[in-house]
Amino acid sequence: MRVAVIGGGAMGAATSWRLAKRGVDVVCYDRYSPPHAFGSTHGESRIIRTAYFEGPWYVPLVQEAFQLWRELEAETGADLLTMTGALMIGEPDSEAVKGALDSAKAHGLDVELLDGDELRSRYRGHVVPDGQVAVLDKQAGILHPEAAVTAMLSQTPAVVRDRAVGSVAELVDSFDSVVVAAGPWTPELVEWIPLQVERQVHVWFALEGGVDWLTPERFPVFILQSPEFGDVYGIPSLDGASMKVGRHHEGEFTDPHGIRRVVDETDIDPLRRVAAQFLRGLTGRVTRTLTCMYTNTPDRHFVIDFSPDDRRVVVISACSGHGFKFAPVIGDIAADLVCDGVTRRDISRFSAARFATSHVPDDHHDRD
Repeated sequence: MRVAVIGGGAMGAATSWRLAKRGVDVVCYDRYSPPHAFGSTHGESRIIRTAYFEGPWYVPLVQEAFQLWRELEAETGADLLTMTGALMIGEPDSEAVKGALDSAKAHGLDVELLDGDELRSRYRGHVVPDGQVAVLDKQAGILHPEAAVTAMLSQTPAVVRDRAVGSVAELVDSFDSVVVAAGPWTPELVEWIPLQVERQVHVWFALEGGVDWLTPERFPVFILQSPEFGDVYGIPSLDGASMKVGRHHEGEFTDPHGIRRVVDETDIDPLRRVAAQFLRGLTGRVTRTLTCMYTNTPDRHFVIDFSPDDRRVVVISACSGHGFKFAPVIGDIAADLVCDGVTRRDISRFSAARFATSHVPDDHHDRD
């Protein structure tokens, strides 16, 4: 069996790896040489968490993803996953807090609800306004995206061809199946899913001198829901000198060919204010910035489905900015669909049919 995978980022690399384990002849196409910094799979760190506030149906998938990440580490010797725990911070009725507790209850997860005093006492790096609480998800941490893509592609004899693909039809008659995992280039290849590409900015702020409480051992990854700034996330310092902070969504719509790569003060200012208001130990001096892209569905949930016109074509990777952690299990699901025509995992919520009568909104909307 011969399969073409379009895209060599997280989802394409994972699909290539999982297909190769089944003995499939894989050819992976990417317009650049993965891992690269032009799409969605770069930036040193990504959050992985289990008490998934976006919906309890994600929990079994992320639990399986943890196992597959560890399998990949064992196969390659790469260091891909650093456990830190994760804090979901907000008002008691916020989606991050309530949703995390709902997922934890549904699946019997090991979490802890911290009030403001407990959060301040335990984690010196957080400045906690009165009324805020946090859910500590103990099965959570950091993934290293560039290393992960390199490791996945190293485990497949797939031919990685550094060129763009003009259309799915260009490949579909030359292969038994085609998997579209093209991230922000997906809208150019697939017309039957309403997608929008969103520019995202990551900023690293310098640590104040003598700060030792923002390390992975002492400071969990976090997601903070703020009425003023929206969803904000932070990654503990991986170099001992700086810390990464970003906003989840709130970016401008773009396309992968015209994205504004220069990060200016209008991008940095909200994150600098976040750091000053909610974090302790950062100077506000920027040491590094980068841009990446989200590929958003209207409801911010994934698409994992066959093409309605040709079941030889499988589309994945419209992950709306929260998909990286799931890459190995989504890649294995894609391999199921290609090889068996069905998967044992419940992916009913990720059917593209839910958008049959939908439209892409003109304006930003809140996280679903």
